Amino acid sequence: MNESCAQFGPERRLAGIVTTPGAGRPRRGCVLVSAGLLAKAGPYRLYAELARRLAEEGIVTLRFDLGGIGDSVALDTSLPLAERTELDLQAALAHLRERYELDELTLGGLCSGAEDSLRGAAANPAVTGVFMIDPFAYRAPGWLWRHALYRAGRRTLRALGLYEPLKSDTTRPGDEPHAKVVSYHYMERDESARILGELLARDVRVHFLYTAGVREAFNHPSQLRAAFPELDFRDRVTLDYFPHFDHTQLFAADRRALIETIAGRLGTATS
Repeated sequence: MNESCAQFGPERRLAGIVTTPGAGRPRRGCVLVSAGLLAKAGPYRLYAELARRLAEEGIVTLRFDLGGIGDSVALDTSLPLAERTELDLQAALAHLRERYELDELTLGGLCSGAEDSLRGAAANPAVTGVFMIDPFAYRAPGWLWRHALYRAGRRTLRALGLYEPLKSDTTRPGDEPHAKVVSYHYMERDESARILGELLARDVRVHFLYTAGVREAFNHPSQLRAAFPELDFRDRVTLDYFPHFDHTQLFAADRRALIETIAGRLGTATS
């Protein structure tokens, strides 16, 4: 496995790290998209560890900072964020394709990086696969009673003194409440359904991974198909559900499990 710094895009304003397998010329590539305001290493270095694991599967990976994050400079802040992100993704994909003769090209990321990956796949015909960690989710039949059981269980444990929820407001008396740095709104169902339909028509593989971080919207594996009854997933859409994992995989064991799952999916996938 080898790692090298990369600068690319207009005026070489985007910065990233390319991780390549130790031997042979890779035929499969992956671009990891920044999660929120986090830099290219990802939360708790998830992206760095994932890129190195994918190298063991013969996959070259580019993890990079979107413009204005980490080491990358935003070129034109007058453009809407969605347009800037799309241009950055196009530059990252072009950077890999110019250097390697790739048969497969995957986009992936966490949270906002997941949804940016889906939009990027729709806009770039060269993309053959997408994986998304905690993207959009829509409540469907079966969600409500499972949620009610979960809440009842937590309240029972709390009443017995066996569970105490984390306090969301850590301000001291007299302190002003902290304002949110980012208020993120997940993709609307109409948009996600349209894009999924386009990708399925192209035979693109789409893999969903959900954790407890989106429990308020997603709480059982069959919910995904129930949310899109009009789409024929065939064998192109797959899902892994980790109901006990934190959204950013705080624990090393959780990150390893998530990484192994993604590596297994990408390692055995074929176009």
